[in-house]
Amino acid sequence: MVGFYRNQPTAEWPDIKIIGSMPFMQETFCTRLIESLRSRSEKTAMRIVGDETEVYTFGDLLRGINSIAIGLDKQGIAPGDRVALIGENHPSWAIAYLGIIYRGGVCVPLDPHGEIETLTNFLENSEARLAFIDDRFNEKFKSIGQRLGRNLPAVVWKTDAAGNCPAQPENSEGFQDFADWTREYSAEEFNEIRGQPQYCDTALLMYTSGTTGTPKGVPLTHGNIIAELDGINEVLKISENERILSLLPLFHAYLQIVNLWVATTLGCEVGYLKELSPAELGEAMKSFKPTILTTVPRLWYLFHKKIFDAVKG
Repeated sequence: MVGFYRNQPTAEWPDIKIIGSMPFMQETFCTRLIESLRSRSEKTAMRIVGDETEVYTFGDLLRGINSIAIGLDKQGIAPGDRVALIGENHPSWAIAYLGIIYRGGVCVPLDPHGEIETLTNFLENSEARLAFIDDRFNEKFKSIGQRLGRNLPAVVWKTDAAGNCPAQPENSEGFQDFADWTREYSAEEFNEIRGQPQYCDTALLMYTSGTTGTPKGVPLTHGNIIAELDGINEVLKISENERILSLLPLFHAYLQIVNLWVATTLGCEVGYLKELSPAELGEAMKSFKPTILTTVPRLWYLFHKKIFDAVKG
């Protein structure tokens, strides 16, 4: 048996195995994350495969995360406040996610392709005070805001490599530019932020799919993340030389574990596809040369079907 929450074996659990040397309550995910980013600042952390303008080092991530944390503080987002995250896979998604958690906020990742009513319910239930969104969902988010009946500020990142943002919806008051949030701040400004997250603080609110009933928000703490990381490290022995190609949406817990917990703390490089297709995957396999693919069997079945349907046609 592997245990993560006890410091010593007990009569009840005589075979418990202690992982790591940090005393209970001292280390948080943020502690481990920042140490990793600082120690390998020049190494490539993330990229959009095939687009050399979208390459981010661990130092870039650190600066972006710091800036997001400061921006949240200036916006009045306090530790424990919920912040939604809605968008397609992109390094900006990762920076926003990690910045929210680093601030001590609770990140609420949501499916960007969810129905407007579903997303509205999640935002209402989570009591989100702000949202980071993909620029392709501006109009959809405006409709959600109208249903919410309250002002929910949105920070929008651009998905166009040239920095061109689709037209903002009419009456787009409350939409802010992600680039303004990720400008570099001084160390003094960051040090003024108080209330750094603790081991037992909630880091994430993950909504279930609702397969067996009404979707529910499941809270995950910094301690939960550390436990998962230690368990993975003990079993898989992942090194910083891994190249991880993402084939699933980041709002899935599985992708967050691999791309945003494991890769960032161990120093792996993550690649995102411009679009999920057999052709893009084939090119990425040749150019990116991944050692790890984050996927599920169903995805391979769909690729297989698409290829054979094309052959039959």
